[in-house]
Amino acid sequence: MIKFEKYVVGTGESEGYKALKATIPEEDKYMHFRLDGNCLEYCEDIYFVAHEDGKALCRIWMCYPRHENPIANWGAVYTLEECRGRGICNKTLAFCIEEIEKLENSPLGLFCTSGQQWVTDMYTKFGFKTAIHDTTRGPLYRPLVHSPETFKEFCDGYYTPAKNLRAVKATWEWRNEIDCLFNFAMHDIGLDYAVDGTRDLYAMLLNGTEKDVKVILTDENKCVGWMVDGKAKVYPAYEGLLADMVIE
Repeated sequence: MIKFEKYVVGTGESEGYKALKATIPEEDKYMHFRLDGNCLEYCEDIYFVAHEDGKALCRIWMCYPRHENPIANWGAVYTLEECRGRGICNKTLAFCIEEIEKLENSPLGLFCTSGQQWVTDMYTKFGFKTAIHDTTRGPLYRPLVHSPETFKEFCDGYYTPAKNLRAVKATWEWRNEIDCLFNFAMHDIGLDYAVDGTRDLYAMLLNGTEKDVKVILTDENKCVGWMVDGKAKVYPAYEGLLADMVIE
């Protein structure tokens, strides 16, 4: 019989954890990295898994940082090829959303980087909306209980006026704010979030880099941009504060 489980990374070797470890391909380095607890210092990692006889038939992953304005990265949805067409993914998605809505320390909203049309069509059934205006596919945003309904409203509430900026070392704590929120927000206004062609903070954190990478925070600890080897890019509203930014 198929069981649906919410597995919180770091809570022990449950049936769901064992099924995930046995089923996620070795080459899926990122999923194993998170599942093995390598980001626990900075983030809450949760896997929603449908498992049977020690195999993870379908899984969904979500992570959000432990700071006061958490942005959740959601996705990595995968169903075993031999299990497709049986409705297991839809059931896992429904289970996932139901469990997320129960979270006491809920993130500000869910963000999904997938841009495929068929994925967008499937996820919109579960409350996801396109983040970029005038598009029919992802990236995607899903409001939660206390979230603004649209991505634009979310940005209006997040990128509020600040008195000063500071740049601190980039860690997993701020990955979602850069690769998801900042990326989507800049894209939505026709700009690129990359710094001199450098993008994907997660790849640098996962694989290591010789670059000096920092994130840029406001006095309210909102992440509004990043810095690579001394070159900064921030959401346009904060460009006037860069000259006096404190670099830690």
